[in-house]
This record gives sequence, C-alpha cells and structure tokens, in this order.
Amino acid sequence: MNHSEREYIGLCKRLIEEKFQLEKDNDTLRQRDLEYLADNIEEKSGIRLSLSTLKRLWKKDYDQTPHPSTLQALVSILGYKDWQEFKLRQTYIPPASPIRKEKSEHHFNRWMILPIVIAVAVLFWLIAFRSGEPDKTKPAINGPVIFTGNKTVAQGVPSTIIFNYDVSNVKADSFFFQQSWNEQQKVKIDPEGHYYSNIYYYPGFHKAKLIANDSVIKRFAVHITTDDWLPLIRYSFLDNTPIYPKKSHPVINGALHMTRNDVRASGIDVNTDFVLSYYNVREFENTYSDNFSLDTRFECDSDNTVACAGFQLVIICEVNIFFIRMMGKGCESHTGIQMGEVFHDGAKNDLSAFGRDLHKWQRLRIKVADKKTTIYIDEQPVYTMSFKKDFGKVVGLVYHFNSTGAIDYVKLKNGQDKLVYEDEFYK
Repeated sequence: MNHSEREYIGLCKRLIEEKFQLEKDNDTLRQRDLEYLADNIEEKSGIRLSLSTLKRLWKKDYDQTPHPSTLQALVSILGYKDWQEFKLRQTYIPPASPIRKEKSEHHFNRWMILPIVIAVAVLFWLIAFRSGEPDKTKPAINGPVIFTGNKTVAQGVPSTIIFNYDVSNVKADSFFFQQSWNEQQKVKIDPEGHYYSNIYYYPGFHKAKLIANDSVIKRFAVHITTDDWLPLIRYSFLDNTPIYPKKSHPVINGALHMTRNDVRASGIDVNTDFVLSYYNVREFENTYSDNFSLDTRFECDSDNTVACAGFQLVIICEVNIFFIRMMGKGCESHTGIQMGEVFHDGAKNDLSAFGRDLHKWQRLRIKVADKKTTIYIDEQPVYTMSFKKDFGKVVGLVYHFNSTGAIDYVKLKNGQDKLVYEDEFYK
C-alpha cells in the first residue's frame, strides 16, 4: 500500500468513527461497535464484512491492502458510490487556512477554481437526489437499537433463545423477528415489548434478524454447538423440526454410521425419501475461511433404494457456508459447489468429476489457500474455484446423505497447517 492510499483508508476509518460515534478499546473497536458497523455496512452495500475483517482493519498496525469490495463496503455507509468517488471527493477538501495572494493572482485563481466548485456542487446534488422520492417503507432510526439473546441451555438442541429487543428509537409500520435465513420463519413482534423467545432445533451459526418494515435493522449471532457428532433425520431440508435418533453416537466398525434399521427404529419410513445428517458444531482453533484444509472419507449405503445416491459436505462459517454436493453416476446434473458467494451447479457447469459410485468409499479433500479452493477426490485434483469475500471462522461441519451413509474419518487443519480437529471413530 502506498502512502497516499494508507492516508485515505485512515481518513475513511476516522469519518466512520465520527459518524457512528464509535469508541476504541486497546486500539480497536469494541465488539458491539463492530457488530453494529457490520450490520450498517450490509444494509447499505449488500456486502457482509465479517467481524474478523473489521478487527484487522481497525488494528493500529494494519498496513495491508484491503480487497476493493471491502473498501467499497466501507465508503458505502459514508454515502459514496465507490472507493474512487470517495478519494475524488476528498481531493476537493479546502485547506484549513487560506493563503493570501496578490489581487491579480487571486482574481486569476478564482476563475480557475469556480468550474471545480460548480462541478462538485452538481455531483453532490446528483448523489443526494438521484433516488427521487424518499422510500416511505424504509424505517427511520433515531437512536440505538437493542437486539441481544441468551441461551437457556449451554449446548445442544433443542435450544431456546430469549431475545431482548428495544425498538423505541425506530419509526416503522411493523416489526418482525426472523430466526435465520428462512423467511418462512418470520413472525410479527410487538414494538412496545422487549422479549421474544424462539426454539432452535438445528445446530449451527444462525443469524437472527430484527426487521422493521422490510429492512433488517439488527442481527444477532446464535452459535448452537454440539457435544461431539449429532445425527438428525428429516424428510426434507425445509422441515422446521427434525427427528433426533435414539442412537445418539452410532459408531460401527470404526465408522460413524446410522443404518436403515437405526433410522426405522427412530420412527422414519425408510421406504420414502429422507435426509440423514451428522452435525459437529464447535469452536475450531484459529481456523478461518480463507485458509484451511479438510480431509475426509465417506460412503452411501448400498442397500438404499433412492434412484440417485447423494452426499453433501457443508462447512459452516461465521458469515456464509461452503458445500460440495456429489451424486451417483448418471445424476451429475444435481451436483453443486458453493464457496461463499460463488456457486456452481451441475446443470450449468461441467461437474462430471463429482459423479461417482457413492456406494464405495470416496476420499474427499478440500484445500483453501488465500481464498482459492482446490478439491481433490481420491488424491486427484478435480476442480478449482476462487471467492473474494471473507467469511470469518470455520464453526461447524455437516454431512448430509439422501438416505443412510457412513463417515470413516475427518481431519481439519487451519491456515498454519495445524491439525485442529481429528476423528477416526475407533470407538
């Protein structure tokens, strides 16, 4: 980063601190200020910056070059279209004290500066009024908005969260609570009230939303962890309530394995479609979305009756998810890969490498280095793709089977190539 660019970034951060009256603690912003800032940035720009990204930006010794999308997100809450406009507008800041010049020279400079002043005024007018009539559906926020939550159980599911909210500083027609990403779980709440409780039936890193009219005005992260591996069964991914099998930690012959008999014993009709999932949601030491690796081995049961055997590995991050969906041979159109904001599906991309005989053991390895992903199957690199955004820490692993299946082992390493989690299911 050159000197002038560093100055612009420093100025941008100071203007943000002044606008939102943010306070520093040990040369960085406080946690609640970072969360508040992340919410405002996402509302203005549609870009979600993770808390780890904002923490790095506000470090006293920060001297790296942020990604252009990060810079655009920062200046969006200051009212600028992009980073270049921000820098251009700062060029016209007048000096603190005018310098006296001779009359003739002053007369000359006045005519030179006048077109610039007019141009800046026109630009400001266009920016201020380009949206036309004000959006009457947008809520008016006149002060702090409170939205926090407390668990009634420390770990596991189901888990009730008692949310505390205060929207007395918000003027809007209606207010809603949304449990996570699913809009069908949005419920109306009383703006005069302060508490709303909600049950979470799935582990994960959920983002509860406080909504005024159609705008998200606050988010709260709900990290529901598991004690080791937790199997869940449901008939559809859209089911709000899963079935918790009676066999809570089924290890058979050195593999994590729920059989069809186990599923049947849990009250599931094994002759219809169902999804078997294994969740492991926890804190993984110093493991971030832009640099990590995962090595695992799995198979689908050969006695399944589904036409297309399917498997999906999901890596849960603080902000988004990664997943790889593999299918049986002949069903490649249903394959898919998502790395944060980038999604490739088998219907529009050549993902034939992810069509395999899933009734045999498959070794799958993912390596992410500086936001570039390489996927290996049986130690052969089969696909690469890159993403641009920072999604924070890795906080969970989920294995989905569209019938029954088994996991042989799991090994997760962080960006320093340190093994942070391993399970070979010996017991």
